[in-house]
Amino acid sequence: MKIVKKVIVIFLSLTIALLTTVTGLMPASAQGSSNIGLCAHCFTAYREGWSYVWGASSYGAVDCSGLIWSYNGVGGIRTDMLAASDEWGYVYNGIPNIHGLGLHHPGHVGVYVGSGMAIDAQSPSLGIGYHNAYSASWVEWFKIYGVSYPYQGWVRLNGESFYYENGQYLANTSRTLDGVTYTFDWAGVSNINPPESAYEETDYSAPVQEQPSYYEEPVYEESSTYVEESSQEISYYYEEPSQEPEPEVQQPSVVQEVSVQEVSKEESKQESSKEESKKEESKEESKKEESKEESKEESKVEESSVVEKVIELIAEYGYQDSSESKTVSAIQTRLYELGYIQSKATGRFDDATVSSVMLFQKKNDLAVTGVVDSKTYRVLKSDEAQSNFSILSNGTFDEAGEVPVASLQTRLTELEYYYDDITGFYSELTASSVRQFQKDNKIKSTGIADIDTQLRIFSSKAKKNPNAGSAIYGASGALVTKMQKRLVELRYLSGIVSEKFDDSTLEAVHAFQTAAGFEESDMMTKEQLELLYSDKAVKSPDFDVLKYGYAGDDVAQLQSRLAALNYYDGKTSGVYNNTVVEAVEKFQSDNNMDVTGNVDEATLELIKTEAQKETTHIGETIVLKTAAISDEALAGIADSKNISLDIDTTEESNPVKDTMVLSSVFVAASALVILFTKNLRKNSKKMTEI
Repeated sequence: MKIVKKVIVIFLSLTIALLTTVTGLMPASAQGSSNIGLCAHCFTAYREGWSYVWGASSYGAVDCSGLIWSYNGVGGIRTDMLAASDEWGYVYNGIPNIHGLGLHHPGHVGVYVGSGMAIDAQSPSLGIGYHNAYSASWVEWFKIYGVSYPYQGWVRLNGESFYYENGQYLANTSRTLDGVTYTFDWAGVSNINPPESAYEETDYSAPVQEQPSYYEEPVYEESSTYVEESSQEISYYYEEPSQEPEPEVQQPSVVQEVSVQEVSKEESKQESSKEESKKEESKEESKKEESKEESKEESKVEESSVVEKVIELIAEYGYQDSSESKTVSAIQTRLYELGYIQSKATGRFDDATVSSVMLFQKKNDLAVTGVVDSKTYRVLKSDEAQSNFSILSNGTFDEAGEVPVASLQTRLTELEYYYDDITGFYSELTASSVRQFQKDNKIKSTGIADIDTQLRIFSSKAKKNPNAGSAIYGASGALVTKMQKRLVELRYLSGIVSEKFDDSTLEAVHAFQTAAGFEESDMMTKEQLELLYSDKAVKSPDFDVLKYGYAGDDVAQLQSRLAALNYYDGKTSGVYNNTVVEAVEKFQSDNNMDVTGNVDEATLELIKTEAQKETTHIGETIVLKTAAISDEALAGIADSKNISLDIDTTEESNPVKDTMVLSSVFVAASALVILFTKNLRKNSKKMTEI
């Protein structure tokens, strides 16, 4: 029994040592704390309506940083989570396609949950909010300390599938994976869910619920003016009042008696005045002629005013186009061109059309009725019609119920100038698209969407991008980003992807064009891009030389080997960053090699050899010490209070070595149990024989 107790004590001691080792290697706040899990946590807080309590970070009650901290204690410095992050950027340059990023502006933090949306704990009165990430004045985005972000593979959030490639989920594109072609919309959602085994991250969020969208149809309120007027019978025809002829006035006859003398006098007077009367008559006649001409002109003016008063009804609420008439569509199209309505023509005169007509009438000093009469229609179709556009530039974002930026981005997408998400935020990517449109349409290329530019963009005569699908030097956006990532994969481009077709990108493009047999150009055509993305794309002549900015499995393997040699203590991210450069330079220096920071064939072979030696040495040391402990335990010499594998703990934690330690501890424990069992049976047999 004494031996049994000792062995049990030894086994328990080894188990405690094992748990201590595991705890030391895997902090609770980091392992299992994924970006998808954080997003699911935030959706739970939003859907359950958690309370905002300043300083709180528990289930059901949190403040802004507490919402993040309450998920496994991630975030690092709670009063300054941005400072704890090792990767961040400015929101005005666009938020990367990564779920679970932190968002920051002075005094406040939130979480980006993808598809242009964010969740944050706002205030005691507002609680947990779910809103457009670009409408909340966020300044920086950052990777949250303690949260792991996927580099490659499938994830699932709210029942929807996303595919990560090179650290970001795909959007507005398609990929053929394991023989299946998946299409990803602007929000990154796949049209097909992959097999269950394909997911690298597990989604623990609540079942899918209908989520509010930041891009909704504007809410139109029915105008009291229109209701009052439409409730009455409106007459569109006016008649001139009837004019009865004036009755003739009968002049009374006067009989006078006169003398002969008076008659003769009178006759002489009449004779002398005849000449004068003739003159008067002639003047009178000329006056009558003049008055006739004047009356004709007055008559014309009166007739035109009558025509002006007869206002013809063109269209009103409830009208709908037929096969013979497309009047409503014509009205809606013109309202769209002038920025009064955001959707394309439907042919139905609905509430939205009424509100748009009323706004047009108000801006153009017309009677605000919501009804399109002949006068409204004439102004609407004229070149003098006032538009509803406002100047849009970098930093402009859509307010609640207003979508001018989102509408502009949607229209530029139709014209194939814009290839990014419809965010409602006027970023540099939007400005770049506007700049290219202005250049193609011979407008001053400013990147600012002024009134004239928007009138051109929304015009039904606007032409599509003549170089659609091509990446042009100086351009920005998803098309350029996608090209840069592929150039990085083929090792023509190194460094951080800038999302702008800059000088370094142009140099990489020229190198690819030369290698592929194309003439060097400042533009990657659609055909050249198709070749770039295909399996037939030619790799860079320096493909096998690893250097700063490269990414891939071979870089991840290099990081693991450098970690085994204690030259690298960072994450196995697969990205050749500055930390990797420093590790390689130190290795080259220690081994009397040319210090370049790049891993050529000779450097790589030496790293492989040294890493294998180190791994073998660690394994042998652990096995020998484990065997010694086992012998002592079985001999009854080992003391449970001081049993130890005596592994050198002066060195910094190393992922490869730690894995070896864990494996060896398990082997040792198993060996002890087996030996103890055999020894117990042997002693039992001896006791039976006695």
